Amino acid sequence: MKPAEDSCAAYGTLGLVSLSFASGYTDVLTFLKLGNVFTSAMTGNTALLAIELGRGNIVAASRALTALLGFALGVALATKVKTSLRLTPHVHRGFSRLIILELIFLTCCAALWSASPDPVASGTVYAVILLSALSMGVQAVAAGSISSGINTVVFTSALVRIVMSVTGALSRSEEDSPLFAAIGGHLQAFASYGCGALLAATLVWHFPCAVIWVPGAAVLFALGASELAGKLEESKR
Repeated sequence: MKPAEDSCAAYGTLGLVSLSFASGYTDVLTFLKLGNVFTSAMTGNTALLAIELGRGNIVAASRALTALLGFALGVALATKVKTSLRLTPHVHRGFSRLIILELIFLTCCAALWSASPDPVASGTVYAVILLSALSMGVQAVAAGSISSGINTVVFTSALVRIVMSVTGALSRSEEDSPLFAAIGGHLQAFASYGCGALLAATLVWHFPCAVIWVPGAAVLFALGASELAGKLEESKR
């Protein structure tokens, strides 16, 4: 029974890491190609909105505002879906349904972006931003449904927890401080976000047509991991 539980937890962690990768990749991709806007990191996006408003750049501010509204709408929609799934006995099944919803928005975003390689110039930028932000809002709720402590779109609080835990561990004996058990998930998600961001920054200028599909592929991988975890969960019942 214990190996099955460990495997289920491992698949769940793998799903969260994949979502973090997608989030980091999406933030860099949208910032570089959609006119300096984030569709996952809403703290940074709020700062960008304030900067552009301060400059009087209404067009740039409107893109940031679209991302904020899209993200909020995604959270609201996912919360509504999550509420309707409360009676679902399997945690991973509810998570998978939310991830499918995210995947739908991401696919529509990538398809529209493919049809308009330069959304800023073609005027489809607002629809692309909205769909991308919608997907990230859904992801935020989906991750919370499977892990109450690990966030795949916000990492400031995770960084605070990591530094606090490391600092506390250094002041106590090793036996009294199971450090990795406390922050392992946060470290993995944070590192995965960084890897996604780095990959996007590396590829975006060289493969403009292909890079927009990478977040969807990462989310699809997370869905597969969730389905495997769900099957293991059902086998234990």
